[in-house]
Amino acid sequence: MIFSLDIQPDELPSNTVEEIRTGEVYYSMFGEIIFFINGKNFFEHANGISEEKMGTSSMSSKGLTIPIYGFIHSFINQMDDIGQKKAVIIYEDQIDKEIVLETSRENVIFAIRYCLSNYWYDGESVKESLEIPISSVNMIPIPVFKEGMIEGIRTYFESLLQQFSELQKVDKFVELYKKVTK
Repeated sequence: MIFSLDIQPDELPSNTVEEIRTGEVYYSMFGEIIFFINGKNFFEHANGISEEKMGTSSMSSKGLTIPIYGFIHSFINQMDDIGQKKAVIIYEDQIDKEIVLETSRENVIFAIRYCLSNYWYDGESVKESLEIPISSVNMIPIPVFKEGMIEGIRTYFESLLQQFSELQKVDKFVELYKKVTK
């Protein structure tokens, strides 16, 4: 099984380095995250989902639009909990969705949940449930999931460094970057 993360930022502000240094980046750097499982986009069935079921923040067949830096920070700070805790929730308070990662033996089950309801998107459809649904595409071996996430974040950070080499001097950025380049 192959799992990967692709991060597609919206246009980056010219003052990206300063925003990362000050923490404003949590509010300004939006973009799409896309999960690929065996080369297929996890979000391919996400078009046309009603606001009633999945809220107003942007999820489409392209991916999930979120504050990228907040997502990355949340994932990196919780990645060691995957496999150790029953559930890990990656949440960014600027949107109405959360990514729930639940451990089941040696696998991680993940789905997107609308925070104000019991509706979940599991890569196939939206389901109403009190528990995370399992589909044919949302159960990934833990090491494969972690490596795909880390590689996607590392690739994104490297693209930022190519555009903004002065990020090498921003402690907050360097600290996160080191965690995905071990």
